Order: sequence, then C-alpha cells, then structure tokens
Amino acid sequence: MPELKKYCSEHGYEEFTPQGQHKETSWLATMRAAKNLLEIEPETLPNTYLKYYLMGDETVEHENPNYTRANEIMDRREKDTFEECERIATSGTSKGTWFAPSEHSRFIVELACALAFNTKERFLLIVENNGAIENFDPRAMVEIPCIVGKDSVEPISIGKIPTFQKGLMEQQVASEKLAVEGFIENSYQKLWQSLAMNKTVPSVKVAKLILDDLIEANKDFWPNLK
Repeated sequence: MPELKKYCSEHGYEEFTPQGQHKETSWLATMRAAKNLLEIEPETLPNTYLKYYLMGDETVEHENPNYTRANEIMDRREKDTFEECERIATSGTSKGTWFAPSEHSRFIVELACALAFNTKERFLLIVENNGAIENFDPRAMVEIPCIVGKDSVEPISIGKIPTFQKGLMEQQVASEKLAVEGFIENSYQKLWQSLAMNKTVPSVKVAKLILDDLIEANKDFWPNLK
C-alpha cells in the first residue's frame, strides 16, 4: 500500500502500457486526478469518481460542451469495437484479434462460477447496508465486500467509517432518496432539493436551472410535477 500511494501521489492512475484501454483525453485526465484526490484524503487510495464530486470547478473548466466524453467514446472505442466485430464476423475467426478479457468480464465470469459452484469467493457487490457499515443508514445500498456462494451472499462487516467518507455518502444517499420521493410524489420541490444536495451541482440556483431543463427534455416521460 505505501508503494501504491507513492505512485499515485506522483502519477495518479495513468496507464503507461501500449495496451492500456483508456486513451480518451478526458478519461486520462480523470485517471491523473487521483494524484490531487489523494492530497484531499491521504489515508485511502481514491476512487476516480470523486473527481466529479470534489473537483467540479477544475473538471468543468476544461470540458467542451460541443464535444463530450460520449463523443470521444463514439469516435474511438465504439468505432474500434464495431469495426473489429465486423472483421471477426466477416472472416469467421477471432484469431489475431486485439480483444482481450478485462477485469469487468473476468468479474462476471468468476461471479457466475461462485453462484453455480458455491466457491465462497469474495466480491465487491452492491447490497443493503443492514449494519455492515455500523455508523451508516441501514437501508442504504452500499458497495462492500461480500462472500458469494450458491445459496447466499454474506456481506462482510466494515465497522465504522471515517467522518469524511461518511459525510460524502450521506449527502449522496439523501440526494438519491429525494429523487425517488420526488418522482413518486410528483414533487418539484423534492426533485429540486435532490439536485441541490448532489455534490456535482454547485448551488441551488444551478440545481433549479438543471431541473427545469430536465423537465423540458423529459416531458414525454416524466409525470407533471407539482
């Protein structure tokens, strides 16, 4: 762990291998941001998603609204994948392909094996907290280590978590609960509160502007809000 922290403090999570899958400019910036995130909370290796919660100004500053990360994916990763699939289908063989299993595909296969063959391996799963994190909402869904077998998923007790992480999690859970309640109750107020509570939204004024835009964009799908 000290070696990993030292590396992260100098480079973030940037990959330096020819086969590294993350080549989009925005994603490389996200991986490098781990260096700055480690300064905020040096006791744990940071999740890169925290960039959007804790470094909002820096993130938005470099974004191009006319060419988003979705455009980057479509122009490279999606294009490369579709072209390779077409080549394999046309040639009738995957020999020589650049496709390779990743941690995500291995995770799915190993999880299926644990369920089928009762291997009792440990996986990170999203489950109801129910006391696994002692000082957190028992009904909140949390991503924690679990032992998986044929007939059961057993969450591993985490104990208490530090104030910094707990505060971030409680704010996000509150935002998500308000979003659900707002939709069920057709409540404009609760959906506005939900966005205002979200760490990616800088102010209640911006939250209202976002909500009004979302209402217009989703008017064929959303209920009429009161």
